[in-house]
This record gives sequence, C-alpha cells and structure tokens, in this order.
Amino acid sequence: MFVRTFEPPSSGIRTATEGATMIIGVIVAIAIVAVAVIGAVEWNRRRMRESFGSEYDEVVRQEGSRRAADREIARRRRAHAKLDLRTLKEEDVARFAGDWRRVQESFVDDPAAAVGEADAMLLQLARTRGYPAGDEETLLGLLSVPYRDAVTGYREAGKVRRVLESDAESATTEDMRQAFQGYSGLFNAMLKDSGPEVRESDFSETRSLEAQR
Repeated sequence: MFVRTFEPPSSGIRTATEGATMIIGVIVAIAIVAVAVIGAVEWNRRRMRESFGSEYDEVVRQEGSRRAADREIARRRRAHAKLDLRTLKEEDVARFAGDWRRVQESFVDDPAAAVGEADAMLLQLARTRGYPAGDEETLLGLLSVPYRDAVTGYREAGKVRRVLESDAESATTEDMRQAFQGYSGLFNAMLKDSGPEVRESDFSETRSLEAQR
C-alpha cells in the first residue's frame, strides 16, 4: 500500500513572495525619487522667493498665487538672460553721472520737474544699456532680475510721477523726495553695474534731499 504525501508548491510560493517584494521595492524607490524631486522643486522655489525679496510679494499680488508668481519669475529670468546688455564707455558713465547730479540739484527749485527728469533719465540709461523699449511694467520686470532691491523704490516712484501728471497739487514735497530717492537707488545701481570701466569717482550716491530744502 502506497501512501501519497502532499508536498506544497514551495517554489511557486517563493516566486510569488519574491515578486511581491520586488514590486514593493520598486514602489518604495519611486516614492523616494518623488519625494526627492518634490523637495528639489520646493527648494528651488524657496530660493527663488528669497532671491527676489520684497519684489516676490508684489509678483504674488499681481499674479494671484505663489505658483503663478514662480512661473512669472522664471519667465523674467529667461527673458533677461536673452538680453544683449552693453558695457558703457567711460565717457558715457561720466555724462550720465553729471546729468544726474544736475537733475538732483534742480530738485530744490522744482521738485516735480526733477522727478519727471529722473524718470526720463533712468529710462534713457536702461535703453543705452540694452533694455528694450516698451511699457513700464515690462521694463520693471526685466530690471527686477538683477536689481530686486531697487525696483521697489522705482515702482513707488512711478506712482508718485503718475499722480504728478494727473494732479500736481496732490503730491507733497515729501512724496516727491521719496520718489526721487527711489529713482536714484535704481539709477545708481544700474550705473555702477554698467561694466568694468566704471569708476567709483564717476558717480555719486544720492545725497539727502532733506538738506537741500
């Protein structure tokens, strides 16, 4: 009499177990990669936000969300990278610096006119450097890439200038002083960054307009 014993299909069970383990391993690996990618993206976004300082908050306000602001800042950087910015000649730097001092000194006698001239001179410097002609917001966006700390003052100065254009009596002398300083901050930053030929003696930092009243 033969007794037939049952032997479990151990090889099949082992194969199934190994397959399940492999699948779990793949899932875990994918999850780790996903977490790493998400972390890298968030780190890049945080670095972008920090690099734009207070300007980032303004972009968020304009775009409506952080994600949209991140896309806008990335777009600005790509656009700025395509610019063919020119180095100013030494005589051009001296000319711009001299004209700026003249406008600055005229603030005492006619602050409204000085603010208007400051705006025009800043635009002229930007065009000479190679920034494209266009609307003010487009230019501001491009300038915000290298001059994130100065464009805030430039934006506020533009608001005062527009008030002066519509109703000159509604802007105070203090408003115009702040506006001129806003223009001056960006103008000096651009002039100083115009190239290796620029010397510290070619331009002067904005003097306090309070002392000139």
